[in-house]
Amino acid sequence: MNKKENIEQAQIKETRPGWKWKQSVVVFVALPIVCILLIPLGGLAYLCGRLNCSLTLICMLFPAIGVFIIYCFVAGIRRLSGGWKKLSERTKLLIATEIGLPILFVVLFMVPFYSTVRLGLWPPGMSFTYGFRDRIRSRADIQAVRAWLRTLDEEDFPELGDWLPRDKWPESLKALKPPRSVVLEADNNGHHQVRIIWGGGFFHWGVTIGLEDMEIPPSRLNDGYESWLLVEPGVYVWDF
Repeated sequence: MNKKENIEQAQIKETRPGWKWKQSVVVFVALPIVCILLIPLGGLAYLCGRLNCSLTLICMLFPAIGVFIIYCFVAGIRRLSGGWKKLSERTKLLIATEIGLPILFVVLFMVPFYSTVRLGLWPPGMSFTYGFRDRIRSRADIQAVRAWLRTLDEEDFPELGDWLPRDKWPESLKALKPPRSVVLEADNNGHHQVRIIWGGGFFHWGVTIGLEDMEIPPSRLNDGYESWLLVEPGVYVWDF
């Protein structure tokens, strides 16, 4: 390869367009919108509930997403330093969007803590409970569980505080893939009910299934410590 060819290849590399991520609409507009959908609007927590996995994932992502949102805001302000009047209308609109989205993220994140306004999907426990409720509705054979409950006698109850042995689970319970935390107990009417508990540490969730006339607490989603939702009469999901 001669000297002339080397120079031509170098010129091609210099003029070849690359991905200017610092001016990318994907980075500074699309990704912040995704972050808003996942965190303040509860999409990620709902998905965790739908997939029956812990909210630990959200806690791990919070710092990284927070740094990214701050960076987007700072980058938008820096782009303004080039002079607002010199920018095209399209660029002005883009920069305004880049600055506005981080502000919107923070506002939506903070509103539930400083206002009586409820978005319905925040704090995360609320949207998680919605997702887990939808999972139970689609996965649980409630009628089969109730049919099994009606066959039980008093001697089928384990000792107080003990879990129901795995070999006594019906197929309708096994289909939910519970951990070992399955509790068989009596409701306020003296009828059997089964409670399945997932999670550990600082976050637990589960489902309670009883007969149609089982007394259950009213749906409560405004408590940051504990929340629950009705699936159908005699069945509710909860987290704490």
